[in-house]
Parts: sequence; C-alpha cells; structure tokens
Amino acid sequence: MFRVKYSLGVFFLLICSFCFSQQKSDTLLLNEVNVTDYRIKKSTENFVQLKIDSASQSAFLTSNLSQLLIQQNGTLVKAYGPGNIASLGIRGSTAQQTAVIWNGMNINNPMLGQADISLLPIGFFNNMSLQKGALSGYWGSGAMAGVLNLQSSPQQTNGLMVQASTSYSSLQNSVQWASVNFSAGKLISSTKLLVDFSQNKYQYYKNTDTSLVKQTQQHSQTNQLALLQDFIYNLKPNQQLGLHIWVQNVDRQIPYTISALPQDANQTDKTFRTMLDWKVSQKKITFNTKLAFFNEAIIYNNITDAIYSNNNFKTFALDADLQYKANKGFTISGGTGNMLSLGNSPNFITQKQLLRDALFENISWNSKRNLFIANVYARQELFNSTTFVPTAGATTTLNIFSWLAWKANAGTVYRYPTLNDLYWNPGGNPNLKPEQGYSEETSLLTKHQIKNISLNFTGTIFSRDIHNWIMWLPGQDGNWSPVNILHVWSRGLETNTEVVYRKNRFKTSLNVLTNYILSTSLPSTNNQYTQMVYVPMYSGSAIVSVEYKNWILRTVCTYTGYRYLSTDNYNYLTPYTLLDLRVARTFVCKTFLLNIFAEVNNVLNENYQSITQYGMPLRNYKAGLIIQYHKPIKNKITI
Repeated sequence: MFRVKYSLGVFFLLICSFCFSQQKSDTLLLNEVNVTDYRIKKSTENFVQLKIDSASQSAFLTSNLSQLLIQQNGTLVKAYGPGNIASLGIRGSTAQQTAVIWNGMNINNPMLGQADISLLPIGFFNNMSLQKGALSGYWGSGAMAGVLNLQSSPQQTNGLMVQASTSYSSLQNSVQWASVNFSAGKLISSTKLLVDFSQNKYQYYKNTDTSLVKQTQQHSQTNQLALLQDFIYNLKPNQQLGLHIWVQNVDRQIPYTISALPQDANQTDKTFRTMLDWKVSQKKITFNTKLAFFNEAIIYNNITDAIYSNNNFKTFALDADLQYKANKGFTISGGTGNMLSLGNSPNFITQKQLLRDALFENISWNSKRNLFIANVYARQELFNSTTFVPTAGATTTLNIFSWLAWKANAGTVYRYPTLNDLYWNPGGNPNLKPEQGYSEETSLLTKHQIKNISLNFTGTIFSRDIHNWIMWLPGQDGNWSPVNILHVWSRGLETNTEVVYRKNRFKTSLNVLTNYILSTSLPSTNNQYTQMVYVPMYSGSAIVSVEYKNWILRTVCTYTGYRYLSTDNYNYLTPYTLLDLRVARTFVCKTFLLNIFAEVNNVLNENYQSITQYGMPLRNYKAGLIIQYHKPIKNKITI
C-alpha cells in the first residue's frame, strides 16, 4: 500500500510540476456542457431546479455528491458517515423515487432501485443540477419526486488544459483528482482520475447512562480508484459522435453502529459504464441516439458472521429521440427507450431480468420573446412485456414582467418494483403493483437589480399523492417481504433566496434555502396523520460568501429538524445545526494558476446523527490545493 501511495504521489507531483503557462484570469476554468438533449432542456425549463454552481463545484473537487448536497441542504441525504453509503430523497420521497441521470441515461441500480450518491465524484461532472417535480413522463420509472442530472463532456477549450487537486483532512483522508482536457480540430478528449485513500477516523459522542463518552470510529476505511474518459468527435459541422467510459472500484469497511459489537465487514463496489451517442442536427430536425452498457457489482463480506454475498447486474440500453421545430414556435419531440437489466444474487433462485420498453412524446410552444412557454408530454412504458404503465403531464412558464415569472407543472408519476422487491428469496413478492400517483407544483420567481445589488427569489408550493407505496414488513413466517400498503401524501413549501452585491473586485452573496415538508401516510386506526420516517418537517441552509481580489471566504450553516424513526412518531432523532467555514486564496503567476484552501467543518462541534446509531464527525479540518495549466493551440489542427 505504501508503494502505491508513493507512486501516486510522485505522479501527482509530476503533473503539478508540468502545469506552467500564462494565465490572464484568476478564475478556475470549469466550463459547463452545452445541453442538447431535449428532455434535459424541458426538465430544466419549467421545473424548479437546484443548480450546482461553479464555485461550489470547485470547492468540492475531491469530494462526492453526498457531501455537497448535505451542505446545500436543499434535499434530504441519508448518510451513514464519511466514506460510506448515502441515499437521496426529495420532498419526502424514498431514494427509489429519485432518478440519477448520467448523460441522459438512468444509472439507478435495478436491484436496489436507487443510486449510492457517495460513489459520484463531483470532479467527474461539468454540469450538475437537481430537478424537482413530476418527471416520470420524461425519465420513466423512479423519477417520481425529481431527478439528479449529471453531465460529463470534454470542455470546448482550444488546446491542452490540465487541472489537478489534492486534499488532506484531520480524518486522515487523502484524495487526489486530476483532469486532462484536449481539444484540436474535430477531436475533443477529457480524462478524469480520482484516487482516494481515506481512513475516516473521526470522533463522535456515545450516550451512556450517566454521561457522553467520546469515541473514535476505527472501522471506516475507504480505498477508491475511478476513471472517466470522454471523447467527442465532430464528424461534420452538424454531426457529433461521443464515447463515454466510467470505471470505478471502491473498497470500504462497514462502520460499527454506536451500540453494536465490532464486526469485520466490508463492501466492494465495482462499476463499469460505457455509452456511445450520436447527434445529428439539421435546420429544423435534431436526432439523438444513445447505446449504453453497464456492468456493476456489490460484494459484501462479513467475516464475523461468515457472510459472503456477490450481487451483480448487467444493463443494456438503447435510447433514440427526434425533435422537429415546426412553425410559430411549436416543437414536436418523441422517441423510444429500451433497457434490459439482468440481475444475479445468492438470494435469487436463477438469474432475473427486468425489461423496459418505452415510447415518449412532447409538444412544446414558445411565444415570441419567450413570454409564454408550454409543454404537454406523455410516456407509455411496458415492463417485462406484462405490466403497462402510462403517464402524462403538462408544464408552463409565464414571464409576466422582466422581473417576475410564474411556473407550474402537473402530471402522473410511477415507480416499478425493483428486482429485489420481486424476486428476493426469501421474501420477494412477484405480485407487487407499481407505485403510482399525482404530482403538482407552482412557483413564483422574482429578480431585481438595484445598482450593485441583485436579488433573486423562488417560492414553490408542491403536492404529491402516491398510492401502492411499497414497504418491506415482517411476515407470519418471520421473513421480511415487500407489500403495497401505504398511501402517502407529501406537500410543502420551498424557498430559495439569493442576494448578491458587487463592486469592482469585491463581491458578497447570501443564499438561503428553506424547506417545509409534510409527508404523511393515510390516517391510522386512531385517525392520526403521522410523518414518514427520516423526513424532517423543517430544514434549510444559509450560505454567505465574501470575495475580495483573490481571496474568498465561504460560510455555510445548515439546520435539520426532527426526524422520526417509527411510524407512530414516538422515537426520533434530535434536530441539529452545522456550521462550516472555508477560506481560499488564488495565486496568479506568469506560468500557472494555483488555488490553496482550508476548511473547518462542524465548527460548533455538534453531536448529531444522520442515521440512528451512526455517529457523525465532530469538528474536523481539511486543506488542499488546486492547480491549473492551459496551453492554447495557435494553429488549428485538421483531423
């Protein structure tokens, strides 16, 4: 292990020593991706979204998406601690009701129905956003509450650009990230590498009968190696071919719960994803097609209890869509999606499969100067050639004034059971029905500019009513089994307020997010509504950023309210407030750009739990640097 770390360290230093070039800007170049998929465009057009800006992305280059979303607190993240699994829930939903989309393809695990967002490196993506609302009609099963949209693509920069970052924390975590982007003529290439050796040794408090006892988490080590390669080749001015390859291997120890006896358990996640896409654009017609193959495995090994479980799946996917721009602002879009997933597990009697065939359509209209935008969409999806699930909806945006806009959307949503829900042995239930329901929301957006001050505000009211909610319960034989038992109504209010002041080289901003969510099941026999487990009724965050010349100070305060642990709302986790600080300094020399940063997390030393019985880190520290090199090509190269 020491030799591996030493070799990687030398490799990283060589990259850093190579990064010398004239820079005319003190801003790290994190270019966004040009959005061409009409579903991505339409799902961001009339739906509320939380966009990850370049400043946040730069601050988390060596982190994963769970760490960033926990700090943003615009959605619920259930995390088991640093380096371990984390799931995403939107507006009182489960993780299975949120789709994770990579370059237009759903990458949720078909066996579990969800994606582990702790395995999504932020430095791999150029564009990240969280869309909320009725998106099943655009993205299919699982997009009931929203979509986490991830896009990776080579940056459209002329020449060679090299970026590298390293960080080290008081948790004894060492993470290195590097990116090489090359653009010449018709070919654009991007290579991104992440190397993570993290001990995750953090302190937390354990409650005893008489006092709080400080303990150190000893069994939470993570070793990770991930590579993402993107190629774009411009066949013609209106024709583009893309190839994307994502390889990742993560070995991590499973942490002990606070009250359990130590166990020697670990998990290995192996991922191979590849995608080929082809785009053709004419004057009025745009055609996109994608061909993808995913091969993933989750290997769990518990030496203490003599358990070894190798669960793996393979997914083959073909997606094609056509967009036609008609006269008078009308656009007609449609396509087909086909996905076959093959799952293998010691708890499956034989290999199981999930076949999904879908047709989707969208008609949109934009008035002159985009004063009014309207979309009507539909999707028909067939599962295993037996279960037909139709869905439809409508969205609209009305730009009332230059400073005031109104958005609304409504539609049906659904989620088909996972392979584990249907075929797990013992307990699987092949007679499960899809979760289905309705989702509606309306938003008001305002923006003002008063001299050097800009003010943006978004307020959203939402409601989602879901029938046949799937829940695993103990059966008469003692085995747990999934059943369609719940009727859940989620509703609430969200606000997003941003105030920015700019003058010369000084900038300060305040961003406040608030969430009020009631997510209740149908009244029980005592006629009482109860909040769903782990869904806080109140949560929010405030981010204050101050920039002056080449300095930046960023302060983040998050609040998470009561989270109930049982359906009777008797047991709960106490609320907590976290305060994080980050200071960074950018140095611009004749030959390179260097950014040095330092962080203090959990400044208040809060004792809290995201998941019951899993202690979270007390006050901890992190420091690192980012270096950037860009060498333009003066003469164009023809390929």
